[in-house]
Amino acid sequence: MKSAWAPGGVVIKSYQTQDLVYQDLMSGRLDATLTDAPVADIGFIQTARGAGYTFSKTEVKDEKILGEGIAIGLRKSDAELQIAINGALKALHENGTYKLLADKYFSFDIYN
Repeated sequence: MKSAWAPGGVVIKSYQTQDLVYQDLMSGRLDATLTDAPVADIGFIQTARGAGYTFSKTEVKDEKILGEGIAIGLRKSDAELQIAINGALKALHENGTYKLLADKYFSFDIYN
């Protein structure tokens, strides 16, 4: 984000942990934070300390900097596990379970 936003005057600060980010946000030392929506939603927005905070209406998308999306890490050599995980995720999407769980646990719309 430094390469994209710092030239426009945005001050970018890196943190060791998300909890430190949230502390600075609540104290007013930060105006905003950029993080994965599920992390921010479950770890902050849906908690008591996240009262009064919400997501920006503008989603930040930059495949060059941020990649394609969320991933599950596994060994490249474990093709069998990759096939199993991909099959399970496909089944969850096809039978509606993924959307059901997303609607239940995440306050943001993952389909926009």
